Amino acid sequence: MTAIDHPKVTALISTFNRPQYLAESISSIQAQTMPDWELIVLNDGGVDVAHVVEKFADPRIIYVPDDNNRGAAIRFNQGLKMATGDYICYLGDDDTFYPNHFEVLSKALDENPEVGLAYSDLYAVSSIADSKTGKRHILDKQMLVSRDFNREFMFHYNHVLHVSLMHRREAALRVGGFDEEVKVLIEWSLNRRLAFLYDFKHVEIPTGEYHMAVFKSDRISVRERRNKESYQHNLRRIRCNLPDEPWAKVETIDLLYLVDRWGEKLNNHIKEIIDNFDHPLRIKLIGNGTGLSLEESWASIKELAQLKNIEIMRIPQKTTPVLAFRKAAKQSRAKFLFLVTPALQAVKAPRRLFAAIESFKNDPELKSMRWAIPGEEKEISVFECLIYRDYFLKFTKPTSKNPVVIPSVIATPPKGFKFDILYSEYQKVFGQGDLEKARPILEAILSEKTGFPHIQFLISDLFNICLKMGDYDRVEKEIHELISRGYLTDNYMRLAQLKTIQKKWLEAIEAGLKAFESLSLSFEDFEAECFPFKLSNELNSFKLFMNMGQAYIQIGSYGEAARFYHLASKLKSDSYKPFLGFSKTYLAAGQLERAEGAMARLPKEGKEDPETHRILATICQKRKNLPLAFECLKTAFEKGPDDENNVEPFYFVGAALGRWQDMVEPLRVFNLKKENCVQAHARLAAIYFNLNDEYLARESATKALSLDPKNPIARSILDRLNSLAAKKADATTSPTANDGLLLDNSGLMPGILDDNHIVW
Repeated sequence: MTAIDHPKVTALISTFNRPQYLAESISSIQAQTMPDWELIVLNDGGVDVAHVVEKFADPRIIYVPDDNNRGAAIRFNQGLKMATGDYICYLGDDDTFYPNHFEVLSKALDENPEVGLAYSDLYAVSSIADSKTGKRHILDKQMLVSRDFNREFMFHYNHVLHVSLMHRREAALRVGGFDEEVKVLIEWSLNRRLAFLYDFKHVEIPTGEYHMAVFKSDRISVRERRNKESYQHNLRRIRCNLPDEPWAKVETIDLLYLVDRWGEKLNNHIKEIIDNFDHPLRIKLIGNGTGLSLEESWASIKELAQLKNIEIMRIPQKTTPVLAFRKAAKQSRAKFLFLVTPALQAVKAPRRLFAAIESFKNDPELKSMRWAIPGEEKEISVFECLIYRDYFLKFTKPTSKNPVVIPSVIATPPKGFKFDILYSEYQKVFGQGDLEKARPILEAILSEKTGFPHIQFLISDLFNICLKMGDYDRVEKEIHELISRGYLTDNYMRLAQLKTIQKKWLEAIEAGLKAFESLSLSFEDFEAECFPFKLSNELNSFKLFMNMGQAYIQIGSYGEAARFYHLASKLKSDSYKPFLGFSKTYLAAGQLERAEGAMARLPKEGKEDPETHRILATICQKRKNLPLAFECLKTAFEKGPDDENNVEPFYFVGAALGRWQDMVEPLRVFNLKKENCVQAHARLAAIYFNLNDEYLARESATKALSLDPKNPIARSILDRLNSLAAKKADATTSPTANDGLLLDNSGLMPGILDDNHIVW
């Protein structure tokens, strides 16, 4: 491969003490389907990695050594100056591109000459490294960030990660490159300034991965966040670094702050304003007769003096607020002025400036506005308002006879935050269990195409609500569509879970094995010394292995089931759930003693899981101890009063014992909590029927049939009740004693009933 004089793409890697992963990162660039690139590897003072780079023997790769650790921002600026490509992209020294990364993003820039930056989707990869071999074992992949470009939201929060982006070289140079004083979130600092001048293009295809250690991370960005005060000041640096004007995409606003007294109270208020107002601002502090010199005023604001958007103006002799604002306004170049005093409460309406700019655009007659916010009201005031600069200067002249009109309005949420408001409402309603109200909100979110996250980000929400509502077809269609677009691991995991719930065991196994394959895991990986380990949360791969174990039990592959439960135990060694899996496997295989042994080793946390008590009930059944089995199932209902899996075993064991009255209350409580469970209403109808309570039996059967008109149990009970009613009305014959009916015998749990019991 020969070097290219003028490549289309320049990739930059800044590396610091991670030679064990760097080779993988470089390999992912060398594997690109588009060969027209150069790579500049910049060593940021860590161990020398020349030997890693030289092994590739590729003239397109340039290595820049340095013994000094100066930070990624400085290194990337160094790379920008050296780059000869038209387009620039970045790769962490422990991250990877998919082979399509250059091709997908360069095509997006080629086809959209008006945009300055294109970005794709990335998988966040959870991994653990073996300290002995240095090998990194991938355990999970999730789509944590994926949002259509939203300029207002970009000023609030970065939704374009640096590994996912490619920008035009001249665009970055035009906004000054990377801010070398920013130590963390350096890509947000660049993206934020690019958003003043350019639109971004979101390409909804996954083209890479960034890695997150399951345990303590060695990333510099993680370390920098630990000092909260330093991290907060770092964020203020990002917010206050504005590119040179003119700004093609953003309205200019100067915040004029009337200062009567310098000091810590003022400093804290300015910090509050910077932290809460996302719209870019130039802040002009007007010292109105405070008595301090300009130098003393700058010294009084301490670290705020380092911020690039703050200016201080001194008025030696105190004057009226309006005249003080006029003097500052005459020096302003901004289109709008935001007039502020210490009365401003930034935290109460932090998005007000975005909303105000929208109002000005929608109403050409509107020249100024203030907000109806408690604590900031004044009948006649030019304070805490946004106003056109020219309008303010014209109508505050001493000779002007026209008053400045400042209407007071209620601050409304701006369009850029519509998703966040809707999503917050969805999460609230969903958390309250109101699925009928939550579903339309989620569907409305999914229908939006501009500025919102799309299905690849929201699939987990759709998955959860569809499972609860039984809408399996809808979510399965979306999962398959995402898989076809390259969103593989997490969606194969969801598909495996869905097929497990549907009891389509072979399909669950097929999807689970594809998820396992897409993680690039092998069974041998789990023999590494980093396994097993304890983790507070459950990884998605842990849940996958538990599902796989369940599916293999159902098809009779007990060895495979045990193997996947064993893998699950490696991912969370303090979890009781694999022990439950082993017990179920042994029970299915007819190894009762081993099942009991697994339950005996169950950690105490497992006693709170209703499944534990269901398994104990099954063991009791195998031991022909039905009364104890029934007590175990009552405990299962106590531990999980809304657990649907309790219903059937509880009913059959109770029916075998004739414990009809004892079954009423647990099922009644369950139906109050899970009123849409057809089978529970049908079983309760059968219980009431056997208790000769025809009214409640009819009520429960009718409820079951309203949910599922074809339910055979409820239909049979209702038919029997109607027959009894007809016989009573006839009065020609006496109703016979009710001994129940035998229905759905195939669903009876094996070994529960003897031949003398007749139940639904």
